[in-house]
Amino acid sequence: MGGSASQSANVAATRGLAESIEDVAQLIASKGSFTCFTGAGISVDSGIPDFRSRGGLWSKYDPFVYCEYSTFCKKPHLFWRFARELTYGIHKSLGGTDAEALQGALRSAEPNAAHHALAEFEKIGLLSSVITQNIDGLHRKAGNENVIEIHGTDRTCTCMNCGSQCEMSVVVNQWIETLRDPVLE
Repeated sequence: MGGSASQSANVAATRGLAESIEDVAQLIASKGSFTCFTGAGISVDSGIPDFRSRGGLWSKYDPFVYCEYSTFCKKPHLFWRFARELTYGIHKSLGGTDAEALQGALRSAEPNAAHHALAEFEKIGLLSSVITQNIDGLHRKAGNENVIEIHGTDRTCTCMNCGSQCEMSVVVNQWIETLRDPVLE
């Protein structure tokens, strides 16, 4: 006789997924190219936690305080506390140790299959651009060139007074000196 009801449901779901993928492929082919909008979800498989999930950074740091421009101008230490914990949290989620952090060897995320797929779509001319909320730079690291980072990037820091920029590694090296405070505890 045949398989169980759950096997039949899995076959139907797989067939439905295959048909959906085919429909999307035909739509893209008929239009010539597309723009992709991404957010935090695309980077979770790269080891970057989702801020909004239970226990995520937004449960500890209110984004309307810690990431608000006017607050940053008045109390920049609040943003830097949040940014340091985010950077250290990514290091830890990727298996990094306190000893590595204290030596300045912070682990950073790498693009995952979704980032690489979008880069391939751009390379073959199907993707015109990526618009992302993410600051992680993983789309560019994967090879996308036409990326709009609507919240900026964590790769560089810009002086609010003179506009000069430095690589984020300069700031991270300054953080190493302060890693003995509550972020590690």
